[in-house]
Amino acid sequence: MMLLVRMALLCAALALLPAAAPAQGKVTPKDALIYIIYPEDGATVKGSFWCRFGLRNMGVAPAGSDFPNTGHYHLLIDANEPINPNEPIPHDKKHMHFGGGETEALLELSQGKHTLQLLLGDSNHFPFNPPLISKKITITVTGEDDSDDDDRASKRSRHRTYHRIHHTHFANARKDQQGEPIANNDGKPGCPYRGLWALIKDCPDAASTAAKPPAAPASE
Repeated sequence: MMLLVRMALLCAALALLPAAAPAQGKVTPKDALIYIIYPEDGATVKGSFWCRFGLRNMGVAPAGSDFPNTGHYHLLIDANEPINPNEPIPHDKKHMHFGGGETEALLELSQGKHTLQLLLGDSNHFPFNPPLISKKITITVTGEDDSDDDDRASKRSRHRTYHRIHHTHFANARKDQQGEPIANNDGKPGCPYRGLWALIKDCPDAASTAAKPPAAPASE
């Protein structure tokens, strides 16, 4: 009788225990590699910038999609804590989750030096075992400035100045080629153009038909 009572109590205790947690720390596939494509280690960026992720010998899938050898990205920013495969990846300002399967992110960090590192998580946001983590890179973030706008404005100003000078030079050269009307031998106005311009304007070249020199004064 006592044996039956003990067995009943044991069964009741087991029934009250929570369901066993799913196995964590999925094995990292052989030759898998995770890395940051951009920015490069030691780079200097201005203001907001794009960070692009890379993965080799594995696939990317949204969180909750439990496909073999797949995971999703987590970006570690200025994080130095060790990774525990048996604990889910934290979700805070130092651990950005990309559960939608994103492969890039537009970051806005404070000015100064920062470290960036990628960590791949499984469908339940747990790291693989051993953790698949990228090389940690260091970047420097600077503030936005107007230097680029100033350069573009300077180039536009030089461009306008060049065309203004070129136009003025062309107008002066054309004016020099046109002279005052020259009288023909019969006293009528001749062609106001000379040389090539006379041919272009389809009129006689005044230079080829010079006016008669004035008569010498009569001697006394």
